[in-house]
This record gives sequence, C-alpha cells and structure tokens, in this order.
Amino acid sequence: MPDISDHRIVVLVIVFLISFFITSGSIQAQGFVIDTSGFFNEVTSKTLLPDLEAGPDDFEYPHEFLTDEEDNYMPDDMIFIPNEVLYKNRWDTLYIRTGRNDFSNWNDTIHLLLNNPLEAAFHFPRKGKLLSPYGPRGSRFHAGMDIKLETGDTVVSAFDGKVRIARVMNGYGKMVVVRHNNGLETVYGHLSRILVNVNDEVSAGTPLGLGGRSGRATTSHLHFETRLLGEHFDPRRIIDFDNFALITDTLNVNKSFWKIAASKEVASSPGSKKYHVIKSGDTLSAISRKYKISVKELCRMNGIKPDKILKIGTRIRVS
Repeated sequence: MPDISDHRIVVLVIVFLISFFITSGSIQAQGFVIDTSGFFNEVTSKTLLPDLEAGPDDFEYPHEFLTDEEDNYMPDDMIFIPNEVLYKNRWDTLYIRTGRNDFSNWNDTIHLLLNNPLEAAFHFPRKGKLLSPYGPRGSRFHAGMDIKLETGDTVVSAFDGKVRIARVMNGYGKMVVVRHNNGLETVYGHLSRILVNVNDEVSAGTPLGLGGRSGRATTSHLHFETRLLGEHFDPRRIIDFDNFALITDTLNVNKSFWKIAASKEVASSPGSKKYHVIKSGDTLSAISRKYKISVKELCRMNGIKPDKILKIGTRIRVS
C-alpha cells in the first residue's frame, strides 16, 4: 500500500509541471478574441448594438438619457461617431477646407453630441453685440458671425477639442481652428494675438487668443464660424446669440441639413434677381447646369467672358 506522502509528492509534481508549461507558453488558457478591425466600417445599430437580454431590475445603468430637439428621448441605438472616424484621421494644419464634399447623395444621419456630461460645458467664445450675421453680404457670402469686442479681450474655445490651425491666414488675420471631440470645428478670426499652438488639447473655456482686427477687418471684432467636414453652416442652428447658450444638446445632420445650408448661399435681391455664391470647384458650366441657364447668358448678365476665373466667395447672377 503506497504511503500518503507519496501521493502528496505526485500531486506536487503534477502542479509544478502544469505551472511550468503555462508560464513557458506550452499551454495557454482559452479565451475570446474580439476582432475590432471592421468596427467603424459599418456603423449601424445592427452591427454595433445586437439584441441584448434585459438585465436585472435593480441594476443601475451608468448613463443619462438624452433628449432631442423636441424633448423626446433618443432611441437606445443612437450612435455617436468619434471625430477621428468622421474625418478619416485627416489632420491639415494649414487650411480650413482640404477638399470638396458632395452631400447630394448622402443618405446617412450622424449625431453630434454638443452637451456631453463627461466634458466641460459649452462656453460662448466672447460675449458681445452681434455686428454681422451669417449669410450674404454684398457680393460675398459671410460664412460666420461677427461679434463685437475690444482689442485684447480674451476669446475662448466653445467646446473641448484639439487645436488644428493656429496661424495667420489671408482675410482671417490671426486665426485659430479647433476640432472638437463632438465632430464640429470652430473658427476664431481677426485675433490680435494667438495663445495656443497646433495640437494643443483645449477644454471649453480655454483661452485661444486675444481679440483684435487683424486681417480684413474695419473694427475690432471676433469672426466666429461653425463647420462640419470643412463646410460652414449657420451657427444660430445650435447657438442662441442673444443668451449666449446652446439651443440643443444634439445636432442631427443628414442630407436635408446640407440642403438648408446650401439654400442660404443663393441670395435674392429686388426685381427677383438671384445670385450664386462661388464655392471651391465651381465652373461656369457647372453653374449653368445647376440653374438651367446657358453659359452665354451667364456671361451676358454678369458682363464676363467664358474664360473668366471665378473667385471663391464672390457672387454671380443666375437669374
């Protein structure tokens, strides 16, 4: 009959061998491998949010309910896309727009969380009197809001984000562009001094610069723009400029959003005349097709030749 101590020795040897093989890599514990390589290729509620079994009633879920513009609860499968994915990791430190976007065939809806409880609350960049709104201005299109300030007044970031541009640019003067975590970009122009550097992480309320009248400006003021994917839109769609506060917690962007933005770029004047504001990539041929008018007639109405170089921001009569 074997001695009990012999059994103990055998057990110890087995335990030692198992430990040795595990640490040496001969035996590996089994587990689950999750492939996330295609995570952002299909951003849909079905692929990202499969059906889940209901949890226990007494479980406290660590999130807050969000509401849309009509104060209704948002669907549980609403997805907020990180700005790195939205911009495809494109990071240009020289120019506001790095390409032309065609939203005519865009069938998606993206949701931008403007009031994120995990980030600093929205800050109005500089409280002051509104001098000039977004929209047509003479022969040009004004892509932002002009806010009165005094030279030397502090201008702050509207949301959390990262400085993409901090330099002097024609027209804007000393300018800062911040790409925010929610996907928006904001532009701050005519500064007298820039206080941040490219790639600086900033929070809502962080000083970006001091107000001034650098660039094309007749008085000290802040030129403030809101942009998405390089395209500007009316800041009043998300900000109350009378009360210096957000008017919505979430911005839902789809094809109709860009149709509204584009419609504001065609200005009407007395006599039912209409004008098109020249954008990057516009040609006389493209404009003639859009408004169903011949190039010859466009040239006649505007007193130009067919080989005229179109300058971005200027207007051309289309009817």
